[in-house]
Amino acid sequence: MGMRTGGRRIAVAVAVGVLAGVLAGCSSGGSADANGAAGTASSAVTTGAAASAASAATAGAATGTASASAAPGATTAAGATASAGTAAGSADAAPVPRADLEAVLLDDKVVGQVLPDARAMTGWDEEKRRVDSADHAVTCTASTPCTGKPLSGSVRFSAGDRIARFLVETLPSRDAARNRLTETYASYPVGPFRKVDSPALGSESQAFVGPLAGGDGVSIVVRSGTVVASVTTEGGAVDLPTARRFAVMLVNRIEQAQSGKVPDAGPGTA
Repeated sequence: MGMRTGGRRIAVAVAVGVLAGVLAGCSSGGSADANGAAGTASSAVTTGAAASAASAATAGAATGTASASAAPGATTAAGATASAGTAAGSADAAPVPRADLEAVLLDDKVVGQVLPDARAMTGWDEEKRRVDSADHAVTCTASTPCTGKPLSGSVRFSAGDRIARFLVETLPSRDAARNRLTETYASYPVGPFRKVDSPALGSESQAFVGPLAGGDGVSIVVRSGTVVASVTTEGGAVDLPTARRFAVMLVNRIEQAQSGKVPDAGPGTA
């Protein structure tokens, strides 16, 4: 009886330790937290195993054997959790913008700066750029500025047969931005468009692949606090990595503006 009781205690300690590591790793999504979760799992298993071994030491060699065989399995699970977290963290070489700022961008000059310029888009030609009121009733210019109201800004670039479009919509609150994001998602109907996996950006995001004006392309839709933005690339082969690099740049520029800085981020490795 003592031998079986000791074995069950060790099994419970192992299970609790591994579960703690898995839950912590899943909830964090980052390599640092996953490594911490792995350490928690390993510590819990080691503590449980040591206590059980001490209490059952007189029960015989069978209990000692159970403790020894349980520890390697627990260590492997913790190590797997840590490895998975590290791999996920290294998948994004550049810092990934993930803020959810409350600042609103209701100045057409700031929105114009958020949109990438020729310096940020080296090798691409700018074709169209405009900032309007959100309802598109007014096009904002130096003589007709738009301040204190939601805005919509867009710019288009081309490089050979490839086209990249950037769209920024500013809202008066994060709740309004969430509602606008839902509407934007709905504009990509299931069937023609399909969702594709891409690491999250900003407050929340989704990538789509489907038919655009220049053929099949990629569209990444993002909410960053009070701003909803999208990046589309088309022409040539479907290119998710390029679309993602541009989306990372755009969200970084949005967050710079929301933090009171001049937007100047360029496309890095994403």
